[in-house]
Amino acid sequence: MLDIRPNHSSSLREKQIDQLKNQQLAAADALRVSFKKPIISVQSLTKSYHIGSMTVPVLKGIDLCVKEGEFVSIMGPSGSGKSTLLNVLGILDRYDDGEYVLDGTLIKPLSETEATRHRNHLIGFVFQSFNLLPFKSAIDNVAMPLYYQKVPRKQREERARKLLERMGLASRMDHLPSELSGGQRQRVAIARALVTDPPLILADEPTGNLDTKTSEEVMELFTEINDEGKTLVVITHDEEVAERTRRVIHLQDGRIRH
Repeated sequence: MLDIRPNHSSSLREKQIDQLKNQQLAAADALRVSFKKPIISVQSLTKSYHIGSMTVPVLKGIDLCVKEGEFVSIMGPSGSGKSTLLNVLGILDRYDDGEYVLDGTLIKPLSETEATRHRNHLIGFVFQSFNLLPFKSAIDNVAMPLYYQKVPRKQREERARKLLERMGLASRMDHLPSELSGGQRQRVAIARALVTDPPLILADEPTGNLDTKTSEEVMELFTEINDEGKTLVVITHDEEVAERTRRVIHLQDGRIRH
């Protein structure tokens, strides 16, 4: 008579092998990153908002280092300072005290024009609400950052077209955002973030308006982009999203929790 009982020892062995492989991959990734230079270096950074006569501190002495090629998530409850930190890292908002060095350049002394130039060449943004121009087609939305870099129209359209094809949107290039699903709009936003070929992508709750399946597809896309060498920093409150990144930073009450 055949013994059809499950082989628990074989199953356990396979599980242990998978765990060992994951540990080896994590160790190799950590070793790879350790030799990279920092693209983001923040020391003792503070930021407050002034509401009438009140001063509300939001960031209270942030120390943070993100190296080239990392894939990092920043988690924290509502009001912890996540979005404020992202705005500072993206040079969308000024900080009060401390030091922020982006790709070797100290940000605080830069003029508005220099800061804008620095931001446009080094950073791509992905937002929860997509931030697409409603009266522009998908291809025009993607090409828009290149317009501000004075790239000729033909080159703008060619680069935008290639990225939308990569995003699986070859048949939707001429559609307006209102004619696209949430997942398709986020793919357009990701293509727009990549079109200038920046070394750093900042994403603010990029899966916040998406269903579970589409969120997984977006995170797969982020993983591919990271594997190609780009640095990604993702703001999220979703633990499943954070688990897809390679390092998780916890922010609480304006401070990084170690």
